[in-house]
Amino acid sequence: MKKKILTLLAFVMLTVTSTFAGGNEISKDALTTFSGTFTKATEVKWEKDINYYKASFKMNGQSLNALLSEEGKLIAVSRNILSTELPIGLQAALNKNISAYWISDLAEYAMDNETLYYVTLENADQKITLESIGTYDWSLLKKMAK
Repeated sequence: MKKKILTLLAFVMLTVTSTFAGGNEISKDALTTFSGTFTKATEVKWEKDINYYKASFKMNGQSLNALLSEEGKLIAVSRNILSTELPIGLQAALNKNISAYWISDLAEYAMDNETLYYVTLENADQKITLESIGTYDWSLLKKMAK
């Protein structure tokens, strides 16, 4: 169940499009959790999905994203990574299947004690998003024709 929730939330973080603009307010609980957890965050930008806030920010030289509920619960933290930063098993499994594709997005998502990886592969005809299965293989999350 926890993996399904993380998968859904990671997908939400990949597809959030509503930019937080003036007139919309960030919940006090979300702000309190964010500022208490990420005390050295800079360049914070907020976006809102239907039930979640996404904070994009920089900290310790990295660009990060945090997904928080309106009640202030930290749901997940993500960052873009290089393919060489994947666990060895995931690197090997990915290298077997990408000869006809290029990597357009690769992110690591952390929630509680679990880490998942999502990669988007593209070629001239299609776009594929894969989700890690542990640290050894990938499963198809989404496939779209261009």
